[in-house]
Amino acid sequence: MEEFRKKLQRRTYIATFICLLAPAMLIVLQIITKKSVDFSRGAIMGAFSGAMTVAVFNLVRMYSALHDEEKLKKMYINETDERNIALGKETSKTSLLISIVGLSFAALASSFFSVTISMTLAAAILFTSVVMLSVRAYYNKKM
Repeated sequence: MEEFRKKLQRRTYIATFICLLAPAMLIVLQIITKKSVDFSRGAIMGAFSGAMTVAVFNLVRMYSALHDEEKLKKMYINETDERNIALGKETSKTSLLISIVGLSFAALASSFFSVTISMTLAAAILFTSVVMLSVRAYYNKKM
C-alpha cells in the first residue's frame, strides 16, 4: 500500500505541474496565435481548459485519497483489481479496432467529396496503426 501511496503522490505532483503550467502555456499560445482564426484560438482554449479541468479533478481526488485511508484502499482495489484490468484491456482492443474501421469507412466516403479530408483520415489511420504496432512490439519485448 505504501508503494501505491508513493505512486499517487507522483501523480499528484504531475497534476499540480499541469495546473501550474497550463495557464502560462495558454497565455503564451494566445499571444503567439493572436492573428490566427478564431476557431484555432478557441480550440487551443478548449484543449487547455479541458486539461486543466481533468487535472484539477484528479488532483482533488488523489489528494483526498492520500489523506483518507478508506478512499486510498478503494482506489488501490479499483486500480489493481484483475477484473477491472481485464475489462480495460478488452475495451481498449475493441475500441481501437472499431475506430480504425470507422476511420477507414469515413476515408472512403469522404474521397467522393474532398481529397484533403480523405488523405487526412488516411493519415490518422496510418498514425493509429503505427502507434498500435509500436506498442504491441514494445509489450512483446517486455513480456
